[in-house]
Amino acid sequence: MSGSMWVTGRHPVEELLASSRQRARKVLLSDAVPPEVRTGFERRARELALPCLTCPRQEWDRRTGEREGAGIAAEIAEYRYAEMEEWISGMPETARAFLLDGVTDPQNLGGILRSARAFAFDGVVLPADRSCPVTGAVFRASAGAAAHVPVVQVTNLVRAIERMQESGFWLYAAEGVEGADLSAFTPAKRTAVVLGSEEKGIRRLARDRCDGAVRIPMAPGVESLNVSVAAGIIAFSIRKSLTSTAE
Repeated sequence: MSGSMWVTGRHPVEELLASSRQRARKVLLSDAVPPEVRTGFERRARELALPCLTCPRQEWDRRTGEREGAGIAAEIAEYRYAEMEEWISGMPETARAFLLDGVTDPQNLGGILRSARAFAFDGVVLPADRSCPVTGAVFRASAGAAAHVPVVQVTNLVRAIERMQESGFWLYAAEGVEGADLSAFTPAKRTAVVLGSEEKGIRRLARDRCDGAVRIPMAPGVESLNVSVAAGIIAFSIRKSLTSTAE
């Protein structure tokens, strides 16, 4: 995305200031922030040679365009997406990733990034169109994980699938009724899962390029899960399987 954006909330801003992937250019605090909290952000800003400004809460709301975030914000010039070839070239021998097809809700994207970080996924790939970009709302929903997980933005998701397959990834579509039972699924050393929107699922072109499919076993009468919930279950299961194999 182009143009500056504000990251708000204590934990998301702390994560942003601790990130080696994203760079803040200033910190803005409202005068309602407790002194002990303000002192911590001022100290961290000095360490990073960043301006740290304090203003009345009404001005903070106006400048950030936000009413959430406890009066704590940091501005970044733009979100730094990872570049596909550089991301792939730095991939470890054992790797896992998500590819997203039609995930447009910031809360869902944030939840997916949070699970990706929690279960040591190596990145998330999403298309530039028909997809939610990384925004301040995504940062908040991810609890700051958006500052650490590589996000690759591509123009063609099918081509991204093919490129990842060329680099040794096995790609699996997350399907509601088809595919291997996740509880018995053995992932490859390099495994990526394609997640679709809850409403439309994965587009056929992307689904047809995958090497297979996985499904989450659920009780009768339950057809699907929220995509971010599904991502958390899949991420945990794959990490557990790969850890057990390594042992």
